[in-house]
Amino acid sequence: MSKADIGLIGLGVMGANLALNIAEKGHTIAVNNRSIPRIDAFVEAAQAEGLGERVLPEADLVAFVQSVKKPRSIIIMVKAGKPVET
Repeated sequence: MSKADIGLIGLGVMGANLALNIAEKGHTIAVNNRSIPRIDAFVEAAQAEGLGERVLPEADLVAFVQSVKKPRSIIIMVKAGKPVET
């Protein structure tokens, strides 16, 4: 099993673009999202950009974490609004 250099949770507009940018720079990235259809759509977009081999989609959170090389670097994208307001 290949391991990702970095992981990213949250494939909204900013998360998806950040993940594509990381893959475009030559890094392998594991991706996860709450909704599986969003993961599938992201993988299709990555393949259309020719970056499919640098993307490791993981719907299961445990498998996602295990797919990232140690020491693990994981970016968590949180939607703006109530969750991040203090």
